[in-house]
Amino acid sequence: METSPSLSRIWPLFAGVGLALGMGSFDGASVQGIFPYVAGGLSTSSDHALWTLTYFIVHWSLGITLMPWTTARFGMRRVFQVAVAVAVLGTVISAVTNNLWIMLLSRALEGIAAGLLVPLGQSLFLHHSPLKRHGLVTIFWSNAMLVPFFFGPTIGGLLATELGYRSIFLLSLPIWGVALFLGSLGIPKEQGNPLTPPFDSWGFGLLYGGLMSMQIVLDQGEQYGWWHSTFILKMTLVAFIFLLLFAWRESETQHPLLPLHFLRRRNYWLGLLLLCLGWAMFMGWASILPLWAEETLGFNGFWGSSVLIPIGIGAIPLSTLMDRLRGLLGLRLLATLCFAIFAFAYGSAYLSPISNLGDLFWSVLFIGMGVGMLFVPLTMIILSGLSAQEIPSAATTSNFIRVFSANIGVSLLSVYWTRYSALAGDHLRGHISRFNPETTLSAQHLHTLISVQADTLSIDNLLRLSMWICLIAAIGAYFFIIPPSTLRSADGPRNYVEEEEDEFSAAASAGSAPYNHSVSRSPLRGHVGRMSRIQQPLP
Repeated sequence: METSPSLSRIWPLFAGVGLALGMGSFDGASVQGIFPYVAGGLSTSSDHALWTLTYFIVHWSLGITLMPWTTARFGMRRVFQVAVAVAVLGTVISAVTNNLWIMLLSRALEGIAAGLLVPLGQSLFLHHSPLKRHGLVTIFWSNAMLVPFFFGPTIGGLLATELGYRSIFLLSLPIWGVALFLGSLGIPKEQGNPLTPPFDSWGFGLLYGGLMSMQIVLDQGEQYGWWHSTFILKMTLVAFIFLLLFAWRESETQHPLLPLHFLRRRNYWLGLLLLCLGWAMFMGWASILPLWAEETLGFNGFWGSSVLIPIGIGAIPLSTLMDRLRGLLGLRLLATLCFAIFAFAYGSAYLSPISNLGDLFWSVLFIGMGVGMLFVPLTMIILSGLSAQEIPSAATTSNFIRVFSANIGVSLLSVYWTRYSALAGDHLRGHISRFNPETTLSAQHLHTLISVQADTLSIDNLLRLSMWICLIAAIGAYFFIIPPSTLRSADGPRNYVEEEEDEFSAAASAGSAPYNHSVSRSPLRGHVGRMSRIQQPLP
């Protein structure tokens, strides 16, 4: 019989690791609505201040790839301590630097630490809780990241408005210290395995070089004129070569950093494509809407960031109901409905220069509902047909690709907004003549009105484009995803989705709570496999 660990032994682990998880999410989310404030402190533009988010995300994704090998080699306790120490170092540098490039270095350190903590926290919670409590533990794990992720921009906006944006980092330092103390107290000491297969350093180096080159293209392409610039052409070629060599390396090495052979499966690559699409668009809009509210409508950092609060209100409750819904509708229909909700949210939003934040409440709420429905069905579709032993490596690859896709969404939506704002501004100016006797506004006032109107028109056009993309995604999900139930084989090994569905059916027939099993429940969560069947830490 499985015995439950005593509360006095495990509460420091859950409190310390949960606090560290929350702070990792807060580090990434707190700057989403205060780019003008960061730009002022670093003597740069808001476009360049946006890099403090994109560099965090790219290193966040890279941190995920480090977790499986580091925990196997050095043990979970030591990896947790190093991750928190790296986060503290990055936080200190972020709080004191006035230089953009040093700030990007500090954000890279914070991103690496957050990337390590997400799957590490998942593994620690599941390893140190009984199997029957994995559902409850999963909810705790998810909320430890969901709440700071959705409400962090508002908290960051309030601190930036009242105390300055550096206070975000300064006030987080003692919380990191408490997390380190409690986590070190609660995580059991363990020795790493010195016989762990060697780390794929060549693969990591190629991946890092390719991603950073791609990030330079995404961040600076607009500034240099994209492929009209020799510099951007060279960086694009470097990114392509490095990533191509990385793919070749991973297919040849015995112990790859990221196994890529799963991408041959239709449900895997299609489900991952849809997951990346939904996640990237959400992250892009979560960055653009506060910036538009501040720069165009004139709200301060707190009120501009508060436009994202309905996302959490819509996402968190609905994500807890996904177990019931997948039993009623099935995974393919849930994925289709998710993108239909996204399409409705983007299509129903309408902005104008005289909008108030309340005008966006319902549209943003529906975006949150779509986020709450995004991860459970698509994660299970991605893992459909895979055995329990294949889940860790498959989920590591999918988590890495999904997290990095946020960078693409943030960068592309920002570029679209900038370019089409300029185009709309030129079009509006073409209809105004300085010889018109009815034009009584000063040139400066007129320029401001045109800029505000152009920025808003660009946002509206981008919302409609997002709506059509989500409608196409919904159609693709319905017609091209293979229902996981059809992948069952009578004489073959039981796969992940079959076991999950059987467990759900058994729990439902016994009148159990809707979360007595392990499944992904949050945007920051990759998967929860069968811990009784998987002998290595889950990435």
